[in-house]
Amino acid sequence: MDLAEFKAFDSLNTEIIVLNGDDSILLWMNEAAKAASWIGDTLKFSDSTIASLLNEETAFQINKIIKKTKENSGSVTKRDFEIVHQSGIERTVDLTITFSEGKNLIFIEALCIDNLNKIIDSTKSFSTQKIAAGLARTLAHEVKNPLSGIKGSAQILKSKYVDDFSKKFLTIIEEETDRLNEIVTRILTPAKKPSFEYFNLHESLQRVLALSNAESQDNLTINRDYDPSIPEIYGDKNLFIQALINITQNAVHACTSFAEEPRLDIQTKISYRQPINGTIHNTLAEIVIKDNGPGINEEIKDQIFFPMISGKENGSGIGLSISQDIVRIHGGTISFDHRDGQTMFSILIPISSSNIKGAQSA
Repeated sequence: MDLAEFKAFDSLNTEIIVLNGDDSILLWMNEAAKAASWIGDTLKFSDSTIASLLNEETAFQINKIIKKTKENSGSVTKRDFEIVHQSGIERTVDLTITFSEGKNLIFIEALCIDNLNKIIDSTKSFSTQKIAAGLARTLAHEVKNPLSGIKGSAQILKSKYVDDFSKKFLTIIEEETDRLNEIVTRILTPAKKPSFEYFNLHESLQRVLALSNAESQDNLTINRDYDPSIPEIYGDKNLFIQALINITQNAVHACTSFAEEPRLDIQTKISYRQPINGTIHNTLAEIVIKDNGPGINEEIKDQIFFPMISGKENGSGIGLSISQDIVRIHGGTISFDHRDGQTMFSILIPISSSNIKGAQSA
């Protein structure tokens, strides 16, 4: 079996362990799991079972969950699950075990509650460059050359067609070509930490919404409610745009494939006294993205931000997980809810007094 497809998960904070579905033999684990006491220096993947990594009681409990997932061909999530490793190290995690019947694989996903603040503060283990490299490094050279041709063609067309309608979409092609070119460049160069600077949140949202509107071919109503008092955000602009794109594309797909009159509502506002990972932040920027799609399946609500969990038939299950990591890098949090026929994703980003450089225009 080719396990290279799992390398993309090396950049996630979530610990991922892959087992053989027949006998629970360990096949692969990501870097987060290796760093979190799952294995020792002498581990041999070829003859190690999940039970060999844990103490007797923990192994018994996890094997019970594995048996249940195989019987139901689904996922089981346990919040605040106590793990005792073979080394004696004890940890509390949010644990999800998924059985993929088609691939005959068992996926164990663990998010450590004990060390969550440290994980969030650390950006070393996450970069979209690594994720993209794991998925597409072999394609990067092939993609980079056509991008110049696409942008050049768009510029030629823009010079010939002077009407506002044509220019609007040609500008989107130029901007997205530049963004893709930067992503490809990052793939082909050594990974580096996110590049933080002040950027206008509403300008970034407008770029994302212009792309969403173009993809939906105007079969979408977009309502904007921006708070002009929100100051510039300190962060990695391109990473943050990618997080927003992942969320809005899911929303657009949901409502355009379900609702007779698909609608996307975007709101920004200032929030006060909100807790993030045990710390109360006095002032925060909040981004709310709503759609009138069918909502998220009850069976996956608890795992929607875990990798390889998707509500779409052909979805990769990676987009929302990446978005969550990007938001965490910016010290924020992301959540979702479904009420009154609308699915709502909410992003909270703390604003410190040192971040305020002046209000943004809507």
